[in-house]
Amino acid sequence: MRPKFIQENCNESNKIDKRQSEVVLAYKPDIIFFELPQGKNNPNTIFNKYDVCNKPRGKVKEIEEGLTGAAKKYPYATSDVLVWKNIKKLWKSGHNVYIYNVDAPDILRREYFSKFEIQYPQVRKDWLFWAYLYIRDTYMAKNIKWALKKHKDKDNLVVAVFLQSIHWKNVKFLLNCKSKKDKWSYYFSDFPDIQANNIDEKIRQRSNIIHRYWSVVKNFDS
Repeated sequence: MRPKFIQENCNESNKIDKRQSEVVLAYKPDIIFFELPQGKNNPNTIFNKYDVCNKPRGKVKEIEEGLTGAAKKYPYATSDVLVWKNIKKLWKSGHNVYIYNVDAPDILRREYFSKFEIQYPQVRKDWLFWAYLYIRDTYMAKNIKWALKKHKDKDNLVVAVFLQSIHWKNVKFLLNCKSKKDKWSYYFSDFPDIQANNIDEKIRQRSNIIHRYWSVVKNFDS
């Protein structure tokens, strides 16, 4: 199976970005990967439990209302409202679209805003950010593999990847990389003081939450 991936960003600014919504109608994807926290155990969503004629429209309405409320403070949230409107158009036409939320748990995502005093792109100079990034990227890669396996028998699979490019670049690397050494170099080569045998304790000293999830996904000899 060689899926066709269409990755598109959303500009998180004070205006609407229509690019992702336009991808939905232009490419009619079979799958959409959202940069949203996974469920309790996997990236599946309630929408995938129903056939195309019986999607839980009330749940979609709930999501759209939440996004509309969020848009009062974050105008770009309306971009996602447009995405969902176009997903509903595909469902109405009889084209089933499977929805997966592939990001790490929300508690980890929130830690970024509470832990790091500087934000992107300056935060890239902080080794802890790369540990945080590795955790999220690893969750995304694992969840994408999980979802694609569910559709392994479908030919010409079209997948809309609504992850920001910083993540998609890293996720593609992780999906193809088998070497622990290469993974370590990719994320931590700019930080010679950070080694596999000391990073656990260094993370623990700065963030218990990041350390908790690091312990779940780390794949380095220590």
